[in-house]
Amino acid sequence: MRRSFAIGLSFVFLVAAGVPPPPLHAQFGFRHTNVELRDIIRKDKLDLYLLPLMQEYDIDCWVTLTRDPNDDMTNVVWDRKIQLDPIVEYIGGEDVTVPAAFIFTRDGGRTAIAATGDREAIMETGIYSEVLVYTFNREKAFSEFQDLLGAKLNGLNPRNIALNYSLDEGVADGLTLGMKMIFDAAVGPELSRRVVSAEKIIISLWNRKTPAEIQLITKSARRSAAITEDALRMVVPGVTTARGIFDYIRQRGAEEGLEPGWQEYWSPTVTVGAFRLGKPPRDKVVERGDLIVINSGFLVEGHMADINKMAYVLREGEDAPPSMIQKIFDTGLRATEAAVSLIRPGATGVDIDRAARDIVVGAGFKEYGHATGHTTGVWVHGLGAILGPPWKAYGEKISMTLQKNDIYAIEPSVTVFSKEHGGNLRVHFQEMVIVEENGARYLTPPVKELMLIR
Repeated sequence: MRRSFAIGLSFVFLVAAGVPPPPLHAQFGFRHTNVELRDIIRKDKLDLYLLPLMQEYDIDCWVTLTRDPNDDMTNVVWDRKIQLDPIVEYIGGEDVTVPAAFIFTRDGGRTAIAATGDREAIMETGIYSEVLVYTFNREKAFSEFQDLLGAKLNGLNPRNIALNYSLDEGVADGLTLGMKMIFDAAVGPELSRRVVSAEKIIISLWNRKTPAEIQLITKSARRSAAITEDALRMVVPGVTTARGIFDYIRQRGAEEGLEPGWQEYWSPTVTVGAFRLGKPPRDKVVERGDLIVINSGFLVEGHMADINKMAYVLREGEDAPPSMIQKIFDTGLRATEAAVSLIRPGATGVDIDRAARDIVVGAGFKEYGHATGHTTGVWVHGLGAILGPPWKAYGEKISMTLQKNDIYAIEPSVTVFSKEHGGNLRVHFQEMVIVEENGARYLTPPVKELMLIR
């Protein structure tokens, strides 16, 4: 009998408290997407984008090698198979148990090599035109797999073979050392010397949005924006608390069947006064003179937006925010608009980031410590070109070009210390845009003025 198993103390505590673990529909990207919709999205991604990506990055052959880390049924304790390579879900290999290879070629060829028991699940995906089957047992192990893999790739004789390894992106680093050794033994030294990284294909394939994904993210953006704006409108100075705002947004989302887009304890993030990020809401009462910044995003079939809304609570006798609050807002707005104005197919993240960052620094404020923009989708901070500065952590992703149908959250920020609030006040814009042929289009009406609460 198969039993559910999860790693981590948090799971143990939940079970001890009688709280059942959440169902696991998938491992990485499609954690909250129903299977039928997942199948449509991933097939569309491969049909629409894979060949253009292989041509763009000059890749003749892309090979994903994978296996379940526990291939002995006596020891299986998971309620579904687990893969070590995050991209496997995107190419229909999530159900394989023993060594398998998924081969895509620049001329449109799609071949899977898998054990007899894994063949049916692969065929059902509708992705592969050829499935080569081998026998895996205690006597042979994966020897037939190596024979088929070697024969197939030597027959193709590609100029290069992209494998899933990367220094900069963990999602593109799913190839294990053991599977690489199996590959080397199968194809021989000549083809092994032709191996290159598949990181750019993986990053771009994960990020490039299909029509279905665009609809889902757009709905998330619109509902997240509307509910968050409603939450700001219901604030009563001296009565409403940060936790009350948090609870209101979560309740509204629940009424519409929308789940939080990231960790439940801080989704949404509600800042009242001094800026807080990644922390649960406080019981702080909203007072006059406070700046409120809310970061929200709801899951819609496993896809989410990442949006910020802001408001200033007027003091008695004020008709407008203090000059410094207005200045940081105006600076953030100009930085956001500068970044959005440069977004179009072929633009690079480093150039877009520089335009926004220069405005903030040029206005006399400290450089913000994060990228100007990031992708969203099945993850709130997704894969794709990063709109960021040349910092080591971003690797080559700042030099990757934007493409049509990429979706970004644009989020420059401006910070100033406030003695009154006991910390930094931060105006943090975050607008959702999609890359179109002639530039960027906002998914929701952008913030142009600072909302005032009287």
